[in-house]
Amino acid sequence: MGKPYRECPHCGAHLDAGERCDCGKPEQQEPAPEERPRMRLIAVCREVDKDTGRIAVYPLDMAIDGRVVKCLQIRAQMNPELRYFTLVSARWERFGAAITSILKRRTVTTADVDRIGGIVEL
Repeated sequence: MGKPYRECPHCGAHLDAGERCDCGKPEQQEPAPEERPRMRLIAVCREVDKDTGRIAVYPLDMAIDGRVVKCLQIRAQMNPELRYFTLVSARWERFGAAITSILKRRTVTTADVDRIGGIVEL
């Protein structure tokens, strides 16, 4: 004698003959977990004081888009004591202290920036 029911291949529910499973209906699905906040692009400035030689590294508190990137590139060309880097916010939150310590060195080469990973100089 066979089974008096069949099983749904997706959720394993027991179904009568001819019955359709409602596991695919949106109202039956569990609510989606809260979405993670979107990663955003941030810019970090490395500034060398002309008088004292002190190096400051800090993130810029602004929305980064193509226009801002272009402006930062021009500003870095006009002011050799300024260098700008971009990365995603999640990377800065996780590795910000390590990135800051590397960028505060007297000389920061392109190879140093490449070794950090996930960061691009403008």
